[in-house]
Amino acid sequence: MDNISADELLHELSSLEATMAQVVRCAGVGSIPDLERRLDAHARSLRVLLDAEGAAVAADTVDAAKRVLMTAEPDAPLMMLSMARATLAAMVRRQASRSMSQKVA
Repeated sequence: MDNISADELLHELSSLEATMAQVVRCAGVGSIPDLERRLDAHARSLRVLLDAEGAAVAADTVDAAKRVLMTAEPDAPLMMLSMARATLAAMVRRQASRSMSQKVA
């Protein structure tokens, strides 16, 4: 994990956020296999890029996104997804910052 670049982390976060925007637009629609596959791909990528705690947060965030799609009443799941996204984004940015600091040192 030491050779993971900040650019890789931030690029994956940006890509995940684009997918999450689509999840929010499709809240309550039900299963969308292509979207669920993209979410799973993000979780796999982040598992490689992040430490164990970050990987767990990424998995929880993806699970929250899938709940948003499947629920008939998406308000509460959307709120939970928003909090999970914010937590994951903070973790990714913190790890990217550490990666940049290590590169400079």
